[in-house]
Order: sequence, then C-alpha cells, then structure tokens
Amino acid sequence: MTNKQKKYFGLMLLGCILIVLFQLIFRIENQSNWQLIIIQLRLPRLIFELGTGFAIGLSALLLAATLRQPYLDGSMIGIASGSELMIALITVLVPSSLTYRVLIGTVAGILCLLLLRGSIFKYHNHVLFLVIGGFCLAMFFNALTTILTESSGWTGKSLANVTWLDVGWLLLIISLAIASWRKNSRYLQYFALPELQTKQLGIDEAKIAMNLQLIAAGLLGAVTAVLGTVFFAGVVINQLVREYTHLGIIARIPFVITFSILDVLLADTVAHFIFYPTELPTNAVLLVLLAPAFLLLLMRWSRAV
Repeated sequence: MTNKQKKYFGLMLLGCILIVLFQLIFRIENQSNWQLIIIQLRLPRLIFELGTGFAIGLSALLLAATLRQPYLDGSMIGIASGSELMIALITVLVPSSLTYRVLIGTVAGILCLLLLRGSIFKYHNHVLFLVIGGFCLAMFFNALTTILTESSGWTGKSLANVTWLDVGWLLLIISLAIASWRKNSRYLQYFALPELQTKQLGIDEAKIAMNLQLIAAGLLGAVTAVLGTVFFAGVVINQLVREYTHLGIIARIPFVITFSILDVLLADTVAHFIFYPTELPTNAVLLVLLAPAFLLLLMRWSRAV
C-alpha cells in the first residue's frame, strides 16, 4: 500500500469515526432519557448502517468480479428488487412476518440469484444483454412491489425503524457470510485472470462464482429488506475506489468496504438530521449523494474510449 493509498484509507476511517460520534451525541434534546435514546434508537440504527455499508461494498465487488463485468452490481441486475418484492409479498400475506424481514431478504436474495444464474447470467459474455435484461427484471420487480405496497403502509427505505432484532439477524448473516468468505476468498484472485487462462489452469470457475455470488446475494438481500433498492450505488463505490487507488480485486476489498460504510453513514446522517425530526428515505439520499460521482465516472470512461 502506497502512502497515497494509506492517506485515502485513513481519511475514510476518520470520516466514519466522526460520523459515528456525531450520530450518537447530536441533538439529544431530552437529556433525562439520553441512555434510552442512544441504546434503543441510535445504536441499533448505527450498527445496521455499518453492516449495510459492509454488505453493499462486498456484494458489489464480488458480483462484478465473478461476472467479469465491472459496471454491474446486485441492484442493477434485479437481486435487490427481487428481495424487496418477496418481502412485500410475504408482508401483505402475513403482516407479522415483517419482524423477520432481514432473514426473508437474505433468502429472497439467494433465490433471485438462482433465478438469474438460470437465465440472464448465461449472457455474461454479452454485457449489453446482461445489463438490459437485469435492469428490465429489476424494473419489473419494482413495479410489482409498488403495486403491493401502495396501500399497505409497508416501507423498507428508511433506517428509522431498525430494531435490535434486525441488527441481530444482520450480524448473524454477516457472520455466516464471513465464514463462507474465509473458505472461498483465495479463489477470488482467479477472476483477475482471463477466463481462458483459468480454464487452462483447471479452475472450476462456475462453482467458485456460485459460492461467491451466494455470499453477495445473501448480504444484499438482507440489507435491502430495510434499506430498499439502491440502484448503481455498489458499482459507483467499487469503480471510484478502483479509479483512485488502482488496486487489484483482493487489495481493493478493505477500501471498497470502508468507503461503502462511509457513504451509508453519511447518507443516513443527512436523511435523519437535515429536516429533523422529519425522516428522508436513506436509499434516496444515498443515490443523490452518489449521482455526481456516477457522472464523474461516466466522463472519465468517455475520455478513455
């Protein structure tokens, strides 16, 4: 890691720490109940933000690497939208199931991945078909979700209603994902090689991709259950880190995760405090914050063509 890269990483960590402290102590108007406010309201929300940033960053990097398409993430190809749809459907049918939305989101994310692997992922060598097909599927899922939830009062786009049960499920799912990651992480480096070369080395790329994609889909589904779909956030975060650090896939992981956590922390801070006590949708604020970065990336890519 160069001095410049260390500087970037240090600044991101410092930003995360400052935002965490700000969220914990800012605008506690009722001083007599400050412990209740922090422990029951702000702390679970804060922990969920950290987990959400971890999940978005890692899932985006894993999907981009295993699909060999750096300009895609799980939201753009329908995994997040499919998770939202399943949560909305189950919530409409069984309202009490909303308590387990994080677990349902994880299962839904994995089921969407299996659907994609049997259909759209077969076009992974044709990026245009993959992008258009995935985005159309995501829009279809979003349309059905809107129809189901328009009059039900279900919203999964703000972190204001995060509970300790949500946090517990998310931490469990992240723990399982990390355990699976430790078994499969050494194989990620092969996706930095040309596909023909991995075949010559006798690497079962399809099996490795499946294992890593299951991690990504489970994580993304879990956080989508509360945050909602965040189109292009993962790809912007991943590509910004790649553009400004010039690191390979493996070395980029801590940068992507930290930057993703910083973005989610910043977005939820703005969503919670800018019109306090009115809450803004966290996922919408995240998209607004990342949109200028997306345009910046587009301009850089257009100059490279």
